[in-house]
Amino acid sequence: MMNIKLTCTSVILQLLFIFQVQGQFDPIAFTLGQDSHVNILDVANATQIPFSVVITNHQAASLNSGVFTCSEAGLYKFQVYSLTKSDTNVFLELYVNDKLVASLWGHTPGDYAAAGNAVILPLMSGDFVKVMSRSQYAVNVYGTPDEIYTTFTGVQLGSLELNTEGSKLSAFSVTLNQHQDIIGGQNVLYNNILTDVNGAYDVTSGVYTVPSSGLYIFHFFSLARQNKELYQDLYHNNQYVCSIYGLTDQDWADAGNTVLLHLKQNDEISIRADGNNSLYGAADQIYTTFSGAQLVTDTDMNSGQEKIIAFSVGLSHHATVTSNNKVIFDRIFLDLQHAYNQMSGEFIVPVSGLYEFNYHALGKQNGKIWLELVHNYRYVNSLYSHTPNHYATAGNSAVLDLDAGDVVFVKSHGDVDLYGTDKEVYCTFTGYLLAPISTNNEIVG
Repeated sequence: MMNIKLTCTSVILQLLFIFQVQGQFDPIAFTLGQDSHVNILDVANATQIPFSVVITNHQAASLNSGVFTCSEAGLYKFQVYSLTKSDTNVFLELYVNDKLVASLWGHTPGDYAAAGNAVILPLMSGDFVKVMSRSQYAVNVYGTPDEIYTTFTGVQLGSLELNTEGSKLSAFSVTLNQHQDIIGGQNVLYNNILTDVNGAYDVTSGVYTVPSSGLYIFHFFSLARQNKELYQDLYHNNQYVCSIYGLTDQDWADAGNTVLLHLKQNDEISIRADGNNSLYGAADQIYTTFSGAQLVTDTDMNSGQEKIIAFSVGLSHHATVTSNNKVIFDRIFLDLQHAYNQMSGEFIVPVSGLYEFNYHALGKQNGKIWLELVHNYRYVNSLYSHTPNHYATAGNSAVLDLDAGDVVFVKSHGDVDLYGTDKEVYCTFTGYLLAPISTNNEIVG
């Protein structure tokens, strides 16, 4: 398959990701949300999606009408989630300058449809990133002040310099820009490389080989072809970690998940088809993505100079969560400071600072999922989905400025039946410390 490298400026041939120790690196980070309905009916041209709420803004120089303008060269991770009004479709696109890097699609006959995606990109000062509607398609985004499903999050992972010697943190982001049929048990072969700092992703095998030991975050999203089943697993070496699933009658099903893992050098990470998958992709429709970044090295984790705080948990059994109760995740992928309480479902903040959170869910057949991310019993944002006769899936994310002792958790809105088994972990909750700092920015949540 063709190996295509996308760079934000043509002069960049190789980008070195220079390691910044937590506490010395003060990252740019933001989360925007939409708390009102958005109807874009002018389908002749693509239109920029507005965001009405600043959930967090830490040093993002410009967020004018939802456009992020890069003020400092670096490696950035972006996530977009959305929910469309009932029986309409969500068709959004993430652009860097004038280049499409990821797409979102969702439609559920007779109900609300969720979609999401994530990519990691090198940016130069002056580059801009925005969420756009798709030309020829109307946009009907659902939102109210206490129902924020559509979000746009960006996080600076490190600094980029040209021709500089230094320790490199690994990062990659690969996509599928063509249709692909995959036999059960085979790896998804992403053919388009957006970012690969260490050259560690192999397009021929679909395997990411860990260049150096440390803490890593992974995001993976996919879209099935019309009326086809989407069922994929993330594997660490030959060990199962977590899954995504989707199927929508007479439509295209989308799903995604996030996990944090502590990995050793030469470990292998891949996305495998669980059963036959038929994935949708085109040069101008990029739904299937796989991204990962090393957040910290083992050397720094063992130095004792700074607390490395991160947790990643999942649900390995079916669970009925009654209205306004916390989701109790039982599968512990990672909990470095034992800050996640398995009895209460709460993450208790050990150190004040800037944190990123991700949460995903899959409902039981014909059931709806409606979950909320909560900070100190104050609402942050939501996920919702319902796929008649099938399994609903959705996710969301947020960056939050937290004080030591704060609590963050995921709770239900109404009664929710979540799906999970020992080898089918779809519901996850992940968070990590970006930097142990405190800001005076106004925070919603």
